[in-house]
Amino acid sequence: MNGYFQVQVNEKGVSLILSPPVGEGEKIRVTELKEYLDRIGVPYDTMAINSALYSLGEEEIVLFLTPMKIPPVDEKCSIKVSEDKMTATMRMYPPSKDGLPTSKAHIMELLGDAKIRAGIDEEAIKDALENRQYCTDIIIAKGKLPTPGRDASIVYHFDTNNNMRPELKEDGSVDFFKLNMLHHCIQGQLLAEIIPEERGEAGIDVYGTVTPAREVKKATFAHGRNLEISKDGLQLLSMVDGHVSLVDDTVFVSDVYSVEDVSTATGNIEYHGNVEVKGNVCENFSVKTDGNVFVQGVVEGATIEAGGDIVIARGMHGQNKGRLKAGGNIIAKFISAAEVEAEGFIEAEQILNAKVVAGTEVNAEAGKGLITGGRTIAKSAVNVKNAGSPMGVSTIIEVGTDPEAKKRLAELQKSVGEKSKAIQQMKKVLEGTMVKLKAGAKLTPEQLKNAKMLQVTIADTQTQIQNELKEIERLDSMLKGGDNAHIDIKGTMYQGVVVSISGASMTVKNEYTFCRLIKKGADIASTNL
Repeated sequence: MNGYFQVQVNEKGVSLILSPPVGEGEKIRVTELKEYLDRIGVPYDTMAINSALYSLGEEEIVLFLTPMKIPPVDEKCSIKVSEDKMTATMRMYPPSKDGLPTSKAHIMELLGDAKIRAGIDEEAIKDALENRQYCTDIIIAKGKLPTPGRDASIVYHFDTNNNMRPELKEDGSVDFFKLNMLHHCIQGQLLAEIIPEERGEAGIDVYGTVTPAREVKKATFAHGRNLEISKDGLQLLSMVDGHVSLVDDTVFVSDVYSVEDVSTATGNIEYHGNVEVKGNVCENFSVKTDGNVFVQGVVEGATIEAGGDIVIARGMHGQNKGRLKAGGNIIAKFISAAEVEAEGFIEAEQILNAKVVAGTEVNAEAGKGLITGGRTIAKSAVNVKNAGSPMGVSTIIEVGTDPEAKKRLAELQKSVGEKSKAIQQMKKVLEGTMVKLKAGAKLTPEQLKNAKMLQVTIADTQTQIQNELKEIERLDSMLKGGDNAHIDIKGTMYQGVVVSISGASMTVKNEYTFCRLIKKGADIASTNL
């Protein structure tokens, strides 16, 4: 119980009874005591009060204040509101002998005077009047904070990882025949569902001021073809058997086009969706799709272009004319004598005499883990077991900023500027011709022919500009983020390998083993893995 004070009024004057706290109760507050005496109009000696409170032990003390005569003092209450206006606290002070007790009606009147009108706890008031704990905080009104509610969310019922890498077998090789990069789905399968938003409740402080709950966000499905939304709008279902993927928060389901071989039996393949080749892609044939390409056999001097991933279980014999280009990742058993480009990573057990360009990293760690001959370029990292060869085969490995890419970027920017100026000039000539026609002038057949050719030229030039802008965007993205570029060597990098890291270059003169190569200042240095 808190310590408290009580005014004593008799024929001698006014005294003050100081009662000590019990247990872990709070001591009498000096400031509160003085405010109370000021409130009832009783003079006091500050030093005497401070001294009495300092010497207060376990027994109460009676301190004489003044010989003045005053009427009995009634029971008092004070009410304070917290800074956040969410709590109103009452403190009670005992009456003197013959003083009147306070009542619920009086406390409600005090609340009204303080303009407190919400969250009043009548049970707390009743309990305070029954138990009368003096100089003690009693919460008699509480506001309510607004509840935050919950934004709607989307739960996907399929694997949304589009950057899976193959797992190594116990012998360190990769079982490319068991690669399964497809996320299969069947007709009617639930692929995603919306967990609806929950609106929060408004808050209110003890003065009755309402604080509205924040607005919660709804969710809608972004999806491509072959999908339907349930009548309640909460479920996304597949309409076909196929393959599901999530790209930039959009769900796509595409059918899988399956063939035995890409050869004279099929001709070149162009498809909107995923392509599965159970056998080989033969020499001089091509596969082009905006989805993924999966080849269980070998690619022989052929071209594959995919908007997604390319996976080749038995590898690629490029024959110096084969080409792979993927908007996602490329995974193959080996890559030999081919041009390979991926916006994501490229992974193979062996890369032989090939030009390989990866938007993120090149990994040649499984199996023999070999990069020898050709040129290997990656934006962030090349992870290799063995690079080059003891025979000194010309091998170039570059990470980070690509000087040729920077040169190409400058050329494209210049080209776009020149083409844009040319279009403006051609449009002025064409506009002059159109003004003449509207004015009724007769043009010669040659002039009309030139005007039509000018329109075609403008359209073609605009298309060229759009294509060059796309390449500028790709190169700009590739050239960014090369500060942490590195080459990890898990085995040996042999003499003669040319290494470039973010513009710094060197030719390896002494073998490197089990280390990381990084750019340090203007040079290339090795550190521990």
